[in-house]
Amino acid sequence: MESSYALPLSLRSKALWLALMLGACALNTGAQSWAPSKPLRFIIPQVAGGGADTIGRVIAQGLSEKLGQAVIVDNKPGTNGGVGVDALMHAPNDGHQILLVFTSLMAINPAVYSKLNYDPLRDLKVLGSLCEVPLVMIANTALEVNTLSDLLNYAKANPNASFGASSGNGSFSHLLLELFKSKTGAAMTHVPFKGEAPAVQYVMSNQGPMIYIGTPSPIIGPVQTSRLKALGVTTLNRMEQLPNVATLSEQGLKDFNESFWYGLAVTSSTPNSIVTALSASVSDIAQNQNLIQSLSRVGCTNLALNAPDFTDRVKSDISKYGAIAKSVGMKVD
Repeated sequence: MESSYALPLSLRSKALWLALMLGACALNTGAQSWAPSKPLRFIIPQVAGGGADTIGRVIAQGLSEKLGQAVIVDNKPGTNGGVGVDALMHAPNDGHQILLVFTSLMAINPAVYSKLNYDPLRDLKVLGSLCEVPLVMIANTALEVNTLSDLLNYAKANPNASFGASSGNGSFSHLLLELFKSKTGAAMTHVPFKGEAPAVQYVMSNQGPMIYIGTPSPIIGPVQTSRLKALGVTTLNRMEQLPNVATLSEQGLKDFNESFWYGLAVTSSTPNSIVTALSASVSDIAQNQNLIQSLSRVGCTNLALNAPDFTDRVKSDISKYGAIAKSVGMKVD
């Protein structure tokens, strides 16, 4: 007769627990093991050659090095990023399609477009953020102000002759102007232009008492050559390129900390295993010193937020900017 042997109950329980733990580890390893099997399509929802395109291409290179696959840029400008989102949503959700996202696409468009072809929280899954661009408040040289205090005194004394330019209705520069006005009580008339370049050029032309809050790339050169005055930086820290320009926070607006951030996203229908793997890769490159330095050279300072923290940031900015847009009736269409 063959003999049989049964493990004692305590040992059987331990064996069962060990088997379950090994199974869970195997499942977790499987979730982390996804990797792209072909070149990735990197959708930049802005025109080629612009600031977002420059930053996006630096990120694409870092992602390519991390994933070991070519990352091919596909520019899809239009509707302040909406065309790019539409292209992503009509592409396969296999992890090989990634979208560059930024402040206006994720947090401002929902507030200023009455008809939007996407919901940033419903239709997209963010993978993480990588960097942020400080904004600079400028004034023309004919305007006799050099600091925030000077500007507020001027606006108070000249309520009907103080103007704030923007790159267009519903743009980030428009929203920052309204935020500045609400925090300071400054009476300024909004003057929209068709893009940032025309706005900066008009301020520089000295045709009237005009300020503008915009991205550094078209501003730094004219400020350094004294063709424009820089009155303040919108983030808590000064800019490396303009070390002598105080932040608005330093000048009394203690809670003024605004930047234009950049991150990555995929469609919300992308499988969780793929999202997990891509999010881990984005977190890794966000900490890569070579990428941080490359982004800094194009004016984008490090903002390494993982997917959950970046989601919280998007939600917070949607709420904040939505309230500002609503308070002044800001609409694009």
